[in-house]
Amino acid sequence: MVHFKKTFDERWLFYFFISLIFSLLILLFLFVLLYKFNFTRHVTFNYYIHQLFLILPFLPLSLLLFSILPLRRFLDYSRLIDRFGITSFLISLFFISFIITNLISFFFYDHIPQGDSVSTFFQARIFSNGNLWVVPPQFPDFFLKEMVQHNGKWFSMVQHGHSVFLTPFVLSKIPWLLGPLFGSFSLIIFFLFLKNCFGEKTAKEGALFLLLSPTFLFITSSYLNQNSSFFLILLSLFFLSCYTKQKNRLFPFLSGLFSGLAFFSRTTACIFIPAMLVLLIVANRNRDEKIRAILFFLIGFLPTFSIQFIHNALYTGNVFRFGYALHSQSSLHKIGFGIGKGAETFNIHGHTPLKAIVNLFYNLFTLSLHLYGWPLLSLLFIPFAFLRWKRNLWDFFAILVIILSVIFFSLYWFHGISPMGPKYYFAVVPLLVLLTVRGIRKLNIRPLISLLFIFSILIYIPSGLRIFNSVWGTNLNCYNKVKRKSVHNAIVFIKDLPGRNEYEKTINRHNYLSVAFRNHPILDKGNIIYAKDLGAEKNIRLINEYKERKPYLFEYIDKEKKWQLLPYTDF
Repeated sequence: MVHFKKTFDERWLFYFFISLIFSLLILLFLFVLLYKFNFTRHVTFNYYIHQLFLILPFLPLSLLLFSILPLRRFLDYSRLIDRFGITSFLISLFFISFIITNLISFFFYDHIPQGDSVSTFFQARIFSNGNLWVVPPQFPDFFLKEMVQHNGKWFSMVQHGHSVFLTPFVLSKIPWLLGPLFGSFSLIIFFLFLKNCFGEKTAKEGALFLLLSPTFLFITSSYLNQNSSFFLILLSLFFLSCYTKQKNRLFPFLSGLFSGLAFFSRTTACIFIPAMLVLLIVANRNRDEKIRAILFFLIGFLPTFSIQFIHNALYTGNVFRFGYALHSQSSLHKIGFGIGKGAETFNIHGHTPLKAIVNLFYNLFTLSLHLYGWPLLSLLFIPFAFLRWKRNLWDFFAILVIILSVIFFSLYWFHGISPMGPKYYFAVVPLLVLLTVRGIRKLNIRPLISLLFIFSILIYIPSGLRIFNSVWGTNLNCYNKVKRKSVHNAIVFIKDLPGRNEYEKTINRHNYLSVAFRNHPILDKGNIIYAKDLGAEKNIRLINEYKERKPYLFEYIDKEKKWQLLPYTDF
């Protein structure tokens, strides 16, 4: 009995048995969900359910291994990272991130934009051709619906900040490098921010946690505009933290500048109000110093924040009208509650408080898995950050920004979830990491966390990437067919599947996007014009418009169970 106690931690053995029962009950519940309810067949929801199936058995296994006392001393990740000096740690961190995200970008995203980033990339192509916008095509319905036309201008409805960053990479023909570079530099900035706030040990742990986050890896491997806003927000937080160490007025100015600039890339985390509260708290008790700190923040913030509104006036003719408002389905981009706000989801029309609550729980579920790849545990340790709480300014700041972000995104009808993770909440991921690390440091369970990360690295992340090579995301199918057949000076019509089930709907969502970004912004100048198949009666208009080009149809042949590129004969 004495030997048993020296070998095992009885308390954690008890937790192992509890987790075993819990895991079996969850698995049973998931089986019922999958076979009784139609909404579980949605590709994205089904993806997370299967990820949970895969990783859930490792919860009791991790607790069992953690209960073995001799094993614990070999699994404390802090021992490993403490061996590195700051410089060697940051260099290692940067290159590990840069290599992994480039591998994901190449092998799983095919170095091409995914989903929402297609229109961002296309706008960067417009910029790279020396234009702010281009003349709309004669028949815009054949092309990207995210490109809007207004007063003879054709441009992306998405905020253009990320496209500006992307433009030199498009000109250099290495556009896929931007996301990995933003992500890798963001890790370094996050480390420096945490070091200012909590010291070197917490900074190392936080940077390691962020590096190993599936959400971080999957998004920073992509072209998504979340990458630039993420990077700019971290710069803002870093300079804000610098002011708490040294009362130099340059720091609030730079914090405000980058906070405002982040808005030009994406409507994102609500940090500027909490940032000003921090300045009020950390500024000297002298009232004049508080006013000067806020003033310098606003001097940096307001001009860069105004860029988006100047942009609105230039593109849409109205300072307060965003490009989204010009979209043919503008109701999809409205915020607030009402029957005309957004599409039907969860069998709820428009946007209601009930849908906001459902969206919130859906986001919490996916974050509980995808933030670190742990079985429903990724958010569990955050409340422990406030256990035996010695008041810390940054804990307060982090939770305030997260709450404000939840309130803001509750006003939008869509949940924002994809297999990359809950994209809308990407900007607050560093703050979730901050609170997680703070909570874990108070619990002293690093060997357990090491086990969870091992299973995430070996099981969760590799399995999670497989969806990008199957049903979700843009692909090279059509492009490879065109290249293999040596097609030139042509129009290629992209035909969707009938849309009879969730699989076909998902394929259709990314079908045209897979080639749309390859069009030249001025269509006539491109070798190939990629257009949506709108049916023979409408297609003939585009064919007549470009009579010198040979038309082709890219479609799925049911009998042969494959995509084919064939000469277009339906005219």
